[in-house]
Amino acid sequence: MPHIRRFVTPPIIITAVTVIAVCSVALASALSNQHPSGSYVTPRMGSLVEEVDTTGSVKAAQTIDLGFQVSGRVSYAGPAVGTHVSAGTTLITLTSADLRASLEQAQAALQMQQANLSAIQAGARPEDIAVSQTAVTGAQASVSQAQQGVIAAAQDAYAKADDAIHNKVDQFMTNPRTVTPTLNFTMSDSQTQTSIVSGRTQMETLLSNWQNTLTALTNSSTVDTATLASTTRTNLQAVNAYLNTVATGLTEAIPNTSYPLATIQGYEANIAAARTNISTDITTMNTAQTALTTAQSALASAQSSLSLKQAPATSQAVQAQQAQVAAAQANVDAAQAQLAKTVIAAPIAGTITINNAQPGEIAVPGSPVISIISDTQFQFEAYVSQADLAKLKTGDPAQVELDAYESGEPLAAHVVTIDPAATIQNGTAAYKVTLQFDQNDPRIQAGLTGSVKITTQTKDNAMSVPTSAIITRGTDHFVLVKGVSGDSEVPVTTGISSADGYTEIVSGIQPTDQVRSFGTEQ
Repeated sequence: MPHIRRFVTPPIIITAVTVIAVCSVALASALSNQHPSGSYVTPRMGSLVEEVDTTGSVKAAQTIDLGFQVSGRVSYAGPAVGTHVSAGTTLITLTSADLRASLEQAQAALQMQQANLSAIQAGARPEDIAVSQTAVTGAQASVSQAQQGVIAAAQDAYAKADDAIHNKVDQFMTNPRTVTPTLNFTMSDSQTQTSIVSGRTQMETLLSNWQNTLTALTNSSTVDTATLASTTRTNLQAVNAYLNTVATGLTEAIPNTSYPLATIQGYEANIAAARTNISTDITTMNTAQTALTTAQSALASAQSSLSLKQAPATSQAVQAQQAQVAAAQANVDAAQAQLAKTVIAAPIAGTITINNAQPGEIAVPGSPVISIISDTQFQFEAYVSQADLAKLKTGDPAQVELDAYESGEPLAAHVVTIDPAATIQNGTAAYKVTLQFDQNDPRIQAGLTGSVKITTQTKDNAMSVPTSAIITRGTDHFVLVKGVSGDSEVPVTTGISSADGYTEIVSGIQPTDQVRSFGTEQ
């Protein structure tokens, strides 16, 4: 080993380490440059087709059992056994007046949101602004009128309270407006008698302060109606409580020569009338205050509407309204889906073999009520994932390519049944979908395998970008939009995705934006 040590000297070791480090940096730089930087693309406008692609095999046609997904009362029991029906023929229906009403409401809400979007995008017309200004002026007048209503109610309340004390109670008291009032007769309950006498002094102070408040109000250019209403209610409740005490005391009054029973009973009637007046004024004040609050809310709404029309539309406002339109459209789709569940239509042309429906009976969800056998001899069975299951519905058109005839034209078919229960295949949950061939064809034989493309949704004039351009974080989606100072991350609302790698953009960007795509260079 000594001859080896001669070559492993410190200078050689240092040189070797340096070379390795330089090579490592160069290799890391080379590897980092292999990552695609992406390219800019403009959104594509045009037809967008969403489809589910899968494989399956041909099976001999079987009778299709049909039932409802929801419960309801049968309104139409359908054709008799042995009747031949065409595809799409209505077989059985449930009562659906409430669902139709819900659909109409959803459609009306969608129209309103679409109109709002159009209005935002177009901006307000001078005529619209004038109308909103008139609405504000009218609302201001209503607020002023409601304020006068509160003031009038407060003034009337004082007048009724003043009458109750100075005209009704003071009839049977001496020196009532001094600090030493006295009753003109005695009562069997001395404590009640004391409360009436001391309370009369308090009422004089209350009425004096109340009158000063109203006098100041008359001389003021602005009125704090909320404080006025609150003070008035407090005073009325105090007067009402005192009159209740007086009413109780009069029932305990001891008649004398100067104040016989008939006279005392007259006082009782006067106090009862005063109590009624005070209770009515409490209700009147509450009503006036409610009317003022309503008028103020209407004014705030009218002013907000005017400000909105006067302000130019922002991109955020447009995007927010577009989201409202999308939500309203989703509600329409959901209502239509619920309504569709009340109708069983023939998925294929064939002959009715069983019909157990009876008008007026309640349908049981998931229970077959009618069966139909196909005119054609074969069907195509395939399996889809849970993610694709949500896209499918009966009636969706499809194209089947049989492996035995790869060079031939695809065979037209459509979805007739979708199994709601999963089947485990290769350890994964899958759902069976049965398709009916639209026409008999001599090439179709039981057992043949093939592939199928099921069209689930088509949108015309849709804006879409490469799916690779979409960044996903949880439930949020973003794209990188080219700007003067670099890329900016813009949130977007996505729609359907096509088989050729494009995803619909419902809102968030404009057709002229430059979006970075991280897929194949465009």
